[in-house]
Amino acid sequence: MASNISEWHCVPFEIDWQTRPSLDTIPNSKAQYAVSMSQHNGGVYMAALILALSCLVNYGVRCLSFKRGCSTNGSALAIPPTIPYWIPFLGSSFDFGFNALNFINSSTKLSNNSPFCVSLLNQKMFFVQGTENIAALWKKSDTMTGTPLHLFCLKYIFGMPRKALDMYAKDDSGLVAQPPTNSSVAPNNRVDYRTHVGMLRFTKGAGLSNFCDRLVTGLCQRLAAFSVDEEWIELPDFMAFFDQNFGSALVESICGPSLTRLSPEFAKNFSRYDMEIPGLMKGLPRWLIPDAYEARDKLLASIKQWHAFARDHFKEASISPDGDADPYWGSLFIRERQAEGGIFATTDNFGEDARAACDLGFIWAANTNLVPSAMWTTLETFKDPSVLERVRNELSGTFHDNTPIHRTAFTASQLQTLPLLQSVYAETLRLRVRAYAARYTDRKAFCIKKWFFPKKSVILVSTTEAHMDESFWNTKSGMHPIDKFWADRFLVYEGDPTSGPQKKQPHSQVQSKNMKASKSSPGQGPKFSLSGTNGSWLPYGGGARACIGQTFSKRVMLAACAIMVTKFDVEILADEEALVMDPKFYGLGGQRPLGKIPFKIRRRKC
Repeated sequence: MASNISEWHCVPFEIDWQTRPSLDTIPNSKAQYAVSMSQHNGGVYMAALILALSCLVNYGVRCLSFKRGCSTNGSALAIPPTIPYWIPFLGSSFDFGFNALNFINSSTKLSNNSPFCVSLLNQKMFFVQGTENIAALWKKSDTMTGTPLHLFCLKYIFGMPRKALDMYAKDDSGLVAQPPTNSSVAPNNRVDYRTHVGMLRFTKGAGLSNFCDRLVTGLCQRLAAFSVDEEWIELPDFMAFFDQNFGSALVESICGPSLTRLSPEFAKNFSRYDMEIPGLMKGLPRWLIPDAYEARDKLLASIKQWHAFARDHFKEASISPDGDADPYWGSLFIRERQAEGGIFATTDNFGEDARAACDLGFIWAANTNLVPSAMWTTLETFKDPSVLERVRNELSGTFHDNTPIHRTAFTASQLQTLPLLQSVYAETLRLRVRAYAARYTDRKAFCIKKWFFPKKSVILVSTTEAHMDESFWNTKSGMHPIDKFWADRFLVYEGDPTSGPQKKQPHSQVQSKNMKASKSSPGQGPKFSLSGTNGSWLPYGGGARACIGQTFSKRVMLAACAIMVTKFDVEILADEEALVMDPKFYGLGGQRPLGKIPFKIRRRKC
């Protein structure tokens, strides 16, 4: 309740002059505070100055060391020089981690296409660039492994448990049947060799044909059910179109129908996970990228559920007449890994979590390379009307357009005899694959020319720098720049010495001007050629450790493109600027577009 005003009393306000601070001391306090702050700021400025000078001195010393290393002459071997960096201890971690594309490009130019070293925290990695250097590396790669890269991917991208990772880390037995004498790895724990053998069986012979048949049949079924007729319709994204049709057919051809039937959200979760891979690659913790870990957890749970279901329901009678496919495990490749004597069952410390991580890795590796690359191959064919017409003419000579789509028409070896279609495929991979080929000198040191690589060295090759090497690739005197798609780059025309993938010497170009057949035309019967590109065309790496899936990758990419151009008309609505690749996927293989690619599509008249 409010008080009556008449009851208020004045409260005397008195100052105790004995205890109050002297007013004379206030200016002195301010002065002392100012001096204190000045000293503090001076210390900060001095520390910053010392740090800046340290960085400057460090960079200067590193530049001199790099220059001296590049100018090494004589017969003495030398370790490749380290790219200069500003901050001691951190090295080039920030430059490499946040813009690897520009960093490697500038480093390659700085080293004049010679091998160089990159310092990342307390680790060093060597990059080998230049056609001759890379070709020399491939020749000696049978004594190396890819273990560090495999361990990194299994741990950070696929979530492999530590005990299972140790089995990979301890495996020094190599790829050949007879391990080296100094290896003590038990036969059942030779995970590198056993994985390699299983992949060889999957990608060669009957395994390859059966897989391609299933994939193309599944793709054809999806496209036949696709709701489009002979009238144009506009769709928002060509990449999403391939994910939904080609990607789902790919997963089913490997794993069978049970995985996605048990987990209808698998494709959606996989798409989320795929977009989060760059964060996982940086080794970021769960609390920073919770969506990435959540998507991966859901995929691993789905795969473990599928494994349990397949174990409970599979019977030998379920296997198809070809001896490969079944509705539970999906394929002989997956079934053998899970069998009683298979790699999963017999390798130490390989529990359910490790098995799921392995299968997730295989599914992701197939998708991240095949689906975007097949999309780009098809897009480049449709984008240029003259290329589209020529490809269709090639295909019409292989089978009749009015013949119903049949799997053998698209997976048979005839597609790999069509020169233009193969050239479109090769040029697409040159432009759209950005990957690292990794090697590890786990057994002994080795040399390339004057460069010495110590034992236990990590060596990387950037496909981008090799694919964009202006000193190697043929541009027809600048008519077809290396950063632009040219369908004929891998075609050799009889009577035209300036054709083919490799850059020609000036005297060859002068000579060709006096030849009537100097102009390339479809009527000359060109031949597809990768001759001389061993150290320059690297979408699958090279040497003994080259990707062993390149045969089936090529076959299904050609088949996907052939099916699309035979059965559909497509008009790409995006301009060239919209067809750039997403830089965050640099180094992961087949590149995805940065944005959506709108397009129009209609079914062709029979």
